[in-house]
Amino acid sequence: MFPFCVYDVDYLDGQVIFNLHWHPELEFIYVERGKIQLQIGTKQYSLSEGNGFFIPSEQLHAAYPSSIHSPFKIYAIVFHPDLLRSFAYDLIEGNYLEMVGKLFHCELKSTGTVEEKEMLRILEMVIAAYMGKEITYELRVKGYLYILLGDVLKKQASLIQKEGPKQIDDTKTILLKKVLRYIDENYPKKLTVKDLASQIQMSEGHFSRLFKSFVRMTAMEYINTIRINKSCILLQKTDRKLLDIALDVGFQNQSYFIRLFKKQKGCTPREYKAKMKNSSC
Repeated sequence: MFPFCVYDVDYLDGQVIFNLHWHPELEFIYVERGKIQLQIGTKQYSLSEGNGFFIPSEQLHAAYPSSIHSPFKIYAIVFHPDLLRSFAYDLIEGNYLEMVGKLFHCELKSTGTVEEKEMLRILEMVIAAYMGKEITYELRVKGYLYILLGDVLKKQASLIQKEGPKQIDDTKTILLKKVLRYIDENYPKKLTVKDLASQIQMSEGHFSRLFKSFVRMTAMEYINTIRINKSCILLQKTDRKLLDIALDVGFQNQSYFIRLFKKQKGCTPREYKAKMKNSSC
């Protein structure tokens, strides 16, 4: 078991690189080419080629292109803190890994400090080791992660001591997470703006403005994006009919499902299924 992965992304999923989400894993973003917009909670950051970003666990985040027609390539380095733990409770666990829950997000600039430049260099080494997968690559990756986490902790030591446990969620982020979780649990059902607004006791108008200002699409556009992505899983893992898949993910009309699928993925569901089948051969 090796709870670690590097995702390389140089394409859009509809109008986004990846939608708002959060997870228990730690994550580093590294921009190899182009420029992107990274959203952390309710804040926006512009990342250019050669720069990176550290994202702590449970932090709401998303990525968008700087412009629809600008090429880019990023790497998302994602790993669970358990990868760095020992079976026995030791000094590393007690002095450092217990502090993981207090970490803050931070930007790593190629024009920044000597320490930031070194961290960016190590991120490149992590990516190369994982992509090459030569013998003992797991040992090298784990060693690099210890160095990176040590650098993050050193960089943030004064903040952690001053502010104590991190408060990564402001009120708006907490409300947004609640709505996104509700959508993820109920996307097969008929959902309305009224349903979503009622989850956080807001008027439909206020909710719609809040949602679009942070997610960069309307609530219904986001729901359909989730439904399309869920349908991709069914297309890859089952041989069910398109109509059945459309109904399972919340679409009541097969033609509408196909039209939205092609708009987001650039191909029809059948073409997508064939492409995924060929790529796994």
